[in-house]
Amino acid sequence: MVAGNVITADGSPPPEQVEIESVCAGQTAGQKVRGLGRTDFKGNFMVDVAQSFPEDPSDVSGAVAPSTLSSIVPGTALSTSTYAALRRLTACDLRGVLGGFRSSTVRVPVEQLAGGAETGTINAGTIVLQRMADSQGTVISATSLSAPKDAKKAFDKGHQAFQQNKLAEAQPVLEKAVQLYPHYASAWLDLGSIYAQQNQLEKARNAFQQSHAADDKFVPAYVGLASLALRESKWQEAAEQSAHATELDGVDFPAAFYYNSLANFRLGNLDQAEKSARQAETLGAQHAFPQVNLLLGVMLANKRDYADAAEQLRSYLKAAPTAPNADKVRQQLAEVERLQAAEAKAVPTPPAK
Repeated sequence: MVAGNVITADGSPPPEQVEIESVCAGQTAGQKVRGLGRTDFKGNFMVDVAQSFPEDPSDVSGAVAPSTLSSIVPGTALSTSTYAALRRLTACDLRGVLGGFRSSTVRVPVEQLAGGAETGTINAGTIVLQRMADSQGTVISATSLSAPKDAKKAFDKGHQAFQQNKLAEAQPVLEKAVQLYPHYASAWLDLGSIYAQQNQLEKARNAFQQSHAADDKFVPAYVGLASLALRESKWQEAAEQSAHATELDGVDFPAAFYYNSLANFRLGNLDQAEKSARQAETLGAQHAFPQVNLLLGVMLANKRDYADAAEQLRSYLKAAPTAPNADKVRQQLAEVERLQAAEAKAVPTPPAK
C-alpha cells in the first residue's frame, strides 16, 4: 500500500474529498493518467499498488531498472505482481484533483521501498492544493506561447537537447531562438540555466533577467535569479527573489522555499527561515535538496528542541550519507543526542503516590 495525505496551502484539510491520480511516463503513448481513488474527509489516502498499477509493458519509461529495484526490495519478499507494480510506480507522480485548486505532485522515493517491503505500507508524503485564485504566477510563459514559428522550432530543438544535458548542442539553438524572438521567456530561462552550469554567472544573470523582463509573472525566472544569488552569497537578493517566487506560486516550486530558508538563515532571520524550510519540507523539496533537513536540524537544535533536531539530522544523513559534510553532521547529531539525553535525565521524577 502507498499512503499519504492532502492539505491545502494554509495547512488545513481540503474542503471535500480529493481524487488521487497517478501521472506516469509511458514509452509509447506519452503520459498516462489513472484515477486511484479518493481521500477520506481528513485528506488521507491509501492506494493498493498491485491493483492500481496493472501489468503494462509500455508503462515503464523513467522507471528504475529491475536490477536497481531488486537490490532495494528483494523479489522474494514480494509477489511478482507487486514487485512489477512497484517498479512502474517509480516512473509515476501522484497528484490531487479538486475543482478550483491546483495540486503539487509527489513521487515515492525509491529508498523508501526497502522499509515498505517490511511494513506493507510506503509513505508518499504530502500533496498540497492551492486555490487557483491565490496563484498569480505562471509555470508556462504567456509570451512564449506567442513565439513565431521559426523561433518556436529553434526553442523546441534547443529545449530537448537541454533536457538531455547536451549543453553544447542546446546553447546555439536557444540563442538563435531569442535572436528571432527577444521576448522568449522560456528560451531565456534555459539559456540562463546553461550559462549557470558553465559558471558564466554574468551571462546567466542577464538571461534570467531577460526572462523576467519578457514575462514578470513567469515564476521560474525568479527561482533562477534566487539560485544564482545564493551561489554569489548575495543573501538579501536571494531572499527577495525567492520570496517573489513563493508569493506568485506557493505550490509548484518547492525549491524557492528552500532558497528562501537558506537566504534568511544566512541573514539571521531565523523565524522566516524555519517557516520557509517547513513549507519546503511539506512540498517535498528535501528529496532534491536534503539540506532542508540539515537547516531544520540546526535551527531546532538552537531552539533546544533536541528530539526533532536529531530526527532532521538523521533524515539528512539518510538522504546524503556520503556528502562532503556528512562526518561533521554525524558529530553534530551525536552532540544533539547527548544534549537530548542530558535534558531528559535532568527532568525531575514525579514523587511516588
